[in-house]
Amino acid sequence: MMANLVFEGGMARIQHGFAQCHDAIIRRSLVLDALNLRSGERVLEQGCGGGFYTYETARFVGPQGRIAAIDISADQITAARERCREMSWVECQIANANELPYGDGEFDAVFGVQVLEYIQDFEKALREAQRVLRPGGRFLNLATNWTSLLWHSGHPERMRRVLEALATHAPYPDLPVILASALRRAGLQPLCQQGVPIINTSYNENRRSFWIARLTANFARGRGGVSDDEIDEWLAEFPALDAKGEFFFSTTTVLTEAIKVS
Repeated sequence: MMANLVFEGGMARIQHGFAQCHDAIIRRSLVLDALNLRSGERVLEQGCGGGFYTYETARFVGPQGRIAAIDISADQITAARERCREMSWVECQIANANELPYGDGEFDAVFGVQVLEYIQDFEKALREAQRVLRPGGRFLNLATNWTSLLWHSGHPERMRRVLEALATHAPYPDLPVILASALRRAGLQPLCQQGVPIINTSYNENRRSFWIARLTANFARGRGGVSDDEIDEWLAEFPALDAKGEFFFSTTTVLTEAIKVS
């Protein structure tokens, strides 16, 4: 059974931890470089979370520009508004990517990070992005291939069952695989896809694996196939491996760029 992840309460705190760790900072730099924003541009962020990208993009476009940031989570919008409270050219509001409250051709760029894979009808979100982009406008998406997660463990059978539980956390856990063809159907021309590998050989709050482990444990509890005790033991193995210098984690995210031709 598919169960979508909702970033409210404790999950929102995990998302904030993700956004502030070293690996996320590296990813954020890659996204911002790819967006190549200029002063005065108008930008829409799909699923802004706590506003980390919102704040950075606002600094690029400046007061002459405009940043519209949306999320379905009230907790996340509250955090994003607080982070950007001194930027009058930033508007953060609760909205659905499938029903954008904006007119045709309003934006120079639309982007989202770890968002579309959680939308059941993500192709509708692509059509909405295409609608609000001006001709020649840029679209950018960053998404994880969740089946690429690899953790070293002394208990591979337990690891398999935990990751099987995590696989149900998004309707499209490997969105980059099907994204290019979906973009074409939505009227957007794919330009390129770039792999962004992440490797962690240490386990701490500044690493992506630390927060993915917490996301996984939070989601997997009560899903069947793995007990709460096993999840606790699964989490406890990582600091133990780290203490012995044996911790290893890797995954691949994919940066996809497209353009609205007309």
